[in-house]
Amino acid sequence: MKPKYLFLLKFLGYSLVLFTFGHQLLHGYALLLGQGIHIGNTDYQIPPHIEDFLYGSSMTIIAFFALILATPGIAARKKAGLIAIGLIAFFLTDLLFVQFVVFPQGQPASNEDSPALEIYLCIKWMLPFLLWIMTSYPYLGELVKQKKAGIDSFKNT
Repeated sequence: MKPKYLFLLKFLGYSLVLFTFGHQLLHGYALLLGQGIHIGNTDYQIPPHIEDFLYGSSMTIIAFFALILATPGIAARKKAGLIAIGLIAFFLTDLLFVQFVVFPQGQPASNEDSPALEIYLCIKWMLPFLLWIMTSYPYLGELVKQKKAGIDSFKNT
């Protein structure tokens, strides 16, 4: 089987397995985010519907995990390190935007048409792919290799 098809099959499999645990991931992530916010600001009140808001974050984290796990050529220990780096990036992004932009303390939540909220949503949905490409770049070569025989025969004519 070609490496890119095997990668896609693995990505789909990991995504489906991780998606079955999506609710637990979301709940744990919301608790962790709440703890992180309280470390920096003990007076900040976490909105009661924060899990509804963070639902997209759990899906992007699942996508990132599946991309890293499905990438060929990365040792298990390195995958664990890349996942840890990704989790830190997701956590810091959500921490900053939730606390200071989307739900600023003492102010009403940003409305759905807010440019800041749109920027946050763009960052949140692009982050798994950007992190994957940045951290796995050296290992992606075999997914995009072209047939050299076709190129060489073209040069000889």
